[in-house]
Amino acid sequence: MTGPTPLPFRVSIIEYLNAAPLNFGFKRGLGGDLFQMKFHVPSACADRLRAGEVDAALISSIEYLRIPDLKIVPGLCIASPKRVRSVLLLSKVPPELIRTLALDTSSRSSVALVQILLKERYGLAPQVQDMAPDLPGMLERCDAAVMIGDGAMRAPKEGLLVLDLAEEWYAWTGLPFVFALWAVRRDAPEPPTPGGVAPFFHRSLEMGQANLAVLVEEARRSVGWTAAELREYFTENITYSLGGRERESLALFYEKAVRHGLAPVEKPLSFL
Repeated sequence: MTGPTPLPFRVSIIEYLNAAPLNFGFKRGLGGDLFQMKFHVPSACADRLRAGEVDAALISSIEYLRIPDLKIVPGLCIASPKRVRSVLLLSKVPPELIRTLALDTSSRSSVALVQILLKERYGLAPQVQDMAPDLPGMLERCDAAVMIGDGAMRAPKEGLLVLDLAEEWYAWTGLPFVFALWAVRRDAPEPPTPGGVAPFFHRSLEMGQANLAVLVEEARRSVGWTAAELREYFTENITYSLGGRERESLALFYEKAVRHGLAPVEKPLSFL
């Protein structure tokens, strides 16, 4: 007599280049029948996790404050130590003249970050409007737009002021900015494997970093950057280790987000 079939562990994955190393192993069968993969933009990853439609998700860091009963996979994140190149404010006017701002509906952390930066660094509180990530449409209706991910990487930037939001945060705080975290629901099923699910997330990243040439070639076809630009992106613009400086940055970001009404309440990181 056999026991009940274990429930699949449902994982929501961001289909952006910045997440490709984290996702690499999962997309190539890591974990076999244990995992069921679902692919979403960052905002949808968080919504599916909140609704209990998935057990784990790569979520915008701000969503950790907004979704109850989450555990963070220790040691992993998507961060930028200085310049990220794929999270941008694109403006028709100088920053001090921005009165209306289009916010990419795919994003959560970046749209909170830009409002904090504009208010505290530039003394601005523009009217904001959530819009689909279509730059011409956004700039037709607003002075400036925030775009993230592959769309920001491909966006035509001629004639526009471009502010890299991670670079702005670094110039202001001296800290890296943490864009995303692997989060697991407290009521998620426990896979029958030693150490639970956390080792799989680390192994998936290890596989991605060991196959950088594959990632670069896939990315070159999708966004049109050169191989050299993409190697720099995956190894210098983006980092994947959640260490002390990243946790310090998250605490500062969370404090500011709550103070500006962009998140309900601060809470310490709770790890698997």
